[in-house]
Amino acid sequence: MAKNEGLSKGLQSLLGGVIGIESQQEEGVIIQLNPNDIKPNSMQPRNLFKEAEMHDLMASIKKHGILQPIIVTPTAHGYMLIAGERRWRAAKELGMKKVPAIVRKTDDESLLEIALIENIQREDLNPIEKALGFRELVKKFGFTQEQVAHAMGKDRSSVANYLRLLELPDEIQGHVSRGTISMGHARALLSLHEKEMQIKYCTIIIKEGLSVRDVESMVAGEKNLRKPEKRPERKLPTPHIADIEDRFRKHFGAKVKIRERHGRGQITIAFNNNEEFERIANKSGISL
Repeated sequence: MAKNEGLSKGLQSLLGGVIGIESQQEEGVIIQLNPNDIKPNSMQPRNLFKEAEMHDLMASIKKHGILQPIIVTPTAHGYMLIAGERRWRAAKELGMKKVPAIVRKTDDESLLEIALIENIQREDLNPIEKALGFRELVKKFGFTQEQVAHAMGKDRSSVANYLRLLELPDEIQGHVSRGTISMGHARALLSLHEKEMQIKYCTIIIKEGLSVRDVESMVAGEKNLRKPEKRPERKLPTPHIADIEDRFRKHFGAKVKIRERHGRGQITIAFNNNEEFERIANKSGISL
């Protein structure tokens, strides 16, 4: 699907300025439609509508009316929703006979694309739901992260951070979805590449009520603990010791190492087989 400035031409013309996307075509005329003549979008990505939110929306519509028109596409027997299903459902519950609507023509692929973007932009989604929506745009419609960012009005880095949440174990994603831990906590856990460690620290976060900064400090400490310890630098022997080592090597015909400090130390003579060991012993005046 060809994209124009981050979005398909069809998407820009269909949604216009309704969800904050500038359109190159005239937005369209708002008309009044009977909610009963409108069918829900069979490809709406989200099927759950929170009861409390719907109650608040109905109260707002009852007091102020529908301030933002829904978007529909014509069908053989009426219209199908493109965007605004919550407003449409609320209007039906309230028994309204007319709702403001903009009619646009589209194909099935654009219908799903638009419904998905409208869903992500308008709903109070948790970070994991947003991340799944972004991934759907990337996988199903071939959006790049830059194009997703343009559609959502976000920075590319923000979209990338959401998508990275999906790399976490399902258990942690569940905690993010429920709000048990925040997106900041989750991002800190991503610094730990082992799934077991991520789950371990997630449990600690919940149990101790740690802040994001606390977790970042803990994770940094864990990573430092796992860094290999630096071996102490090997000190070169003094010229005097090096000379003695060389004389020992010539005498025994083997590698010799002398370690000396304040008059105390060790002399190590290396051998590779029994014959070398016997030769070194004989050089030392020891019969075997």
